[in-house]
Amino acid sequence: MAAPPLSEIYAGYIQAINERDWGVLETMLQPQVTWNHTPYTAEEYIGLITRATIPAPDIKFHVDWLLVDEAAQRVAARLLIRGTPRDEFLGIKPKGTGGEVEIVEHAFYAFVEGRVAEVRTVIDMDGLREQMR
Repeated sequence: MAAPPLSEIYAGYIQAINERDWGVLETMLQPQVTWNHTPYTAEEYIGLITRATIPAPDIKFHVDWLLVDEAAQRVAARLLIRGTPRDEFLGIKPKGTGGEVEIVEHAFYAFVEGRVAEVRTVIDMDGLREQMR
């Protein structure tokens, strides 16, 4: 049986994050995941995501653009991340009424045997700062 396409695997990855289903997410990761050049165990990587979502419990990731290279086992995504920070979020303290923010993230993934092995992300922090005024 052929492996599912990376677009399907990636949709499951985003769904697991949005549902906070860390057990499912772990099955989608290699035992070691490199994020922005730093190696983490799968458990540590999930911890990074968990800690990032705590200040905005309603945060959801939405795939805006998705590019997949099946042969190279690579995925590139433009994500819209929406949520309502209740506390300091990604190092920024809310100064206003604490309404919903939308963050743009560009994420690049390398897969090995259908599981995430490497992630590189760039977040529009200036846009987030502007919204949290």
